[in-house]
Amino acid sequence: MTETGKARITGLYHVGLHAKNPTQMAAFYRDVIGMQIVSNVDHPIARMIFLSSRPHEEAHELVFTSNPELAHVAFKVETLADLRAFYQQIVEMGLPIKTAYNHGASLAFYFHDPEGNLIEIYWPTNLASRQPDSYPIDLSLSETTLREIIADHAAQAEAVQPETNPI
Repeated sequence: MTETGKARITGLYHVGLHAKNPTQMAAFYRDVIGMQIVSNVDHPIARMIFLSSRPHEEAHELVFTSNPELAHVAFKVETLADLRAFYQQIVEMGLPIKTAYNHGASLAFYFHDPEGNLIEIYWPTNLASRQPDSYPIDLSLSETTLREIIADHAAQAEAVQPETNPI
């Protein structure tokens, strides 16, 4: 939070781009740009490939998706309180929240800017999680309850090791 009590963004942290051929695009960014493919997912809603130039710091910085509706720009906040404050601000402004998710590695919500571009605001939980881990979540819940949900998710994730699908 800032001195004025407003939540603040710590920066632009990843971009989701539509790609007709996500595999080809990911290979290009791996081979030419030097990014690492950190997850490769065939999901019912889209083929998605996640890349990072610093996977130990950021779960992903670039996502290629076969579904154009999932193209987005993601901004990170420093605290769970900041995420909840942004969520409340967007609701109070009357902007529709498209969805809110527990991604395991983060809690996030999505909404559109005036031109229809999808924006994600997220807070990293610092849990390792395979993208696109997505469970709907109510960000109007108390911080204590949200932290309990995160802890429960982490315990369940430890019990089940997801299969990876590298290129």
